[in-house]
Amino acid sequence: MKLLMPILILLLTLKVQAALAADASICNPGATIVYYPNGELKSCPLKDITLLSGVTCNLYAQAEFYELGTLKSCVSRDFFYYDGLVCNEYSTISFYLSGKLEGCILAGRVEVDGKACVELQPVVLFENGRLKSCTTPR
Repeated sequence: MKLLMPILILLLTLKVQAALAADASICNPGATIVYYPNGELKSCPLKDITLLSGVTCNLYAQAEFYELGTLKSCVSRDFFYYDGLVCNEYSTISFYLSGKLEGCILAGRVEVDGKACVELQPVVLFENGRLKSCTTPR
């Protein structure tokens, strides 16, 4: 409980909108909003910096959601840390339906499954967390 109040104050100070389930209230008014046949939000550009599934997504950037409302992808506003990886700020981050990281642009050089992956290039993971692809050093 001690940490809850400072986090709420920080979010309000930074004008970050937190969203637990995706709905059109997070979308930029007047922008194109795409829905699934069941009426759930599929994608839209965000009206504010928005915290979605632990990612601070950038305003005016496109965010995509799975039919259940979980984040599929967005453009990050900040660095995103995931299981030893640092995803670059202002780059697209994507997730599997399970919430596990699918891919991002690396902020720095890193070793994944014994393979060196270079900074500022995409890394893609299998859903089990194993390396699917990355750019190796020359």
